[in-house]
Amino acid sequence: MKKLFIAIFLIFICSGISFSQIKLNVKASLTNTFRYGNGTQIINAKDSAKEYFENLSDARLTVNDIIFGMRYEISDPIEWGRDFKGIRKRYVEYKGSDVVSLRAGDFYDVIGRGLTLNVFEQRLLGYDTGIDGVRIFYNNTFGKTHPIKLKAGILGGNIEYSDFLNPNRIETYKIRDFNLEISPFKFLTIGGNYVYAKGSIPSGNIITNITADIPEVFASFNLKGLQIFTSYAHKHTITDPNQQYPISLSTNGDAFYSSISYSMSGFGVTLEYKNYRFDLTAPNNRSSERPTKMLPFQNPPTAVKEHTSTLVSRNPKVVDFNDEVGAQLELNIVPNDKLSFLINTSVASRHYKYEYIFSSGIYKRIERSFDLIPAFEDEYDPFWEVYVESEYYATDKIYTKLALSKQNFVTFTYPKSVEKIFATTIPFEFKYSLKEDLILKLLFEQQWVHNSIRIHDKNFTNQLIAIGFIKSPELTFTISAEYTSDKEDPSGKRNWFKGELTYNITSSNLVTISYGRERGGLTCASGICRYVFPFDGFRILIQTKF
Repeated sequence: MKKLFIAIFLIFICSGISFSQIKLNVKASLTNTFRYGNGTQIINAKDSAKEYFENLSDARLTVNDIIFGMRYEISDPIEWGRDFKGIRKRYVEYKGSDVVSLRAGDFYDVIGRGLTLNVFEQRLLGYDTGIDGVRIFYNNTFGKTHPIKLKAGILGGNIEYSDFLNPNRIETYKIRDFNLEISPFKFLTIGGNYVYAKGSIPSGNIITNITADIPEVFASFNLKGLQIFTSYAHKHTITDPNQQYPISLSTNGDAFYSSISYSMSGFGVTLEYKNYRFDLTAPNNRSSERPTKMLPFQNPPTAVKEHTSTLVSRNPKVVDFNDEVGAQLELNIVPNDKLSFLINTSVASRHYKYEYIFSSGIYKRIERSFDLIPAFEDEYDPFWEVYVESEYYATDKIYTKLALSKQNFVTFTYPKSVEKIFATTIPFEFKYSLKEDLILKLLFEQQWVHNSIRIHDKNFTNQLIAIGFIKSPELTFTISAEYTSDKEDPSGKRNWFKGELTYNITSSNLVTISYGRERGGLTCASGICRYVFPFDGFRILIQTKF
């Protein structure tokens, strides 16, 4: 910390600031988030007590151009992850220059679209890949007639990653990163990023030490309504010999991502393509503990739609960044101020299928001539989805939204097991303004599902009904009911009822209280997916800003 303050002092000196003439401008702020839940959690069709108590206090002190920040956390017990009491995050940042920025302590960042570096926190899923270290960025523009923009940065530090699926399993990394972006023209940016990392990855009682080099190049093109982004990353990993890998592994992987967007009045289209091959391996080697996998501080775009519909979200696409090729196309059409349409479709699969050789007990990869596009045989774990949505403002008081979703999932487990899930969902939303500040909201969703691994009836339905009253801006009250005809639901239940009340005491103080039964299931955000167990009980959330 002493070195940090020396660095800040030198920045002031280089900026020509006389400390004797400084007038202190001090500002302080505090954000507090309190979460509590008490009830029962259903695991393997059995009830178990579930209670969590979390309080996060984020304080920020600004003294002229220097920002001091910290988070004091009490998570005892935490909802997801490891219990903690104390200062979880702390940092100091210099913001006194448009050319140079400096931060020491904890931080999050993303370079390009995240193929080599994308660290973030998704607390509701127990996911955190924040860096504890130093980050320096330089931004400048050279020339006036033909200006050239330059952005360069270096960062480094330590990551302690708690596996969100097994919180007591800890991976540690020391990373160094250098990135550079240059814009020789207003419409063109060319950049690159290089990550050097040393990590320790546990698997059971064995820890594998690795060294990884991950360079990346990317470019973006923006001209009027056209935007193009392309990125390629290469990953080289070397493991130290140990009991699990007596001979050092030296593996290579790569990833390519590109997006093209075009927009004009009343119309927009975006096409995304992904080809992720960070760790192609046989089915019996796939594991989140594999040392040559995509590392947790990487997180490329998913190129699949993240849904707001409750029932559509019950079957999210779990992206395998180590082995997946696919694309997503989205159209936005706005004929007039009252009507709009959204059409989204995506496809994905693994690159190869495998043949099990019984005589040798190994898997042989079956090559295919064109692995740059998805394949739709069962062995490739194919996925496709089509989603159509329309929004219509019938009058100043009436709003409706109607959608149709069709999803097709295939999961192949070698040597012969296949699970197929086909889901068709119709979500409908209706809002009516009773008064200027009073809104009635009705939500109805109907879903038809086919699940091939069900023992008895493989076809079943799900329904969701929710009624909400919104007293703008301070009060929202919602009652929801969900039903299923699936007699083999993992929770062992057939219906779920919940009530939720949100009250804005002031613009800076919010309270949310809910009580009832929640279905649970697979939940995804930003490509991170975990199974959330069904919950029956009480929750409260209090957010306060000072």
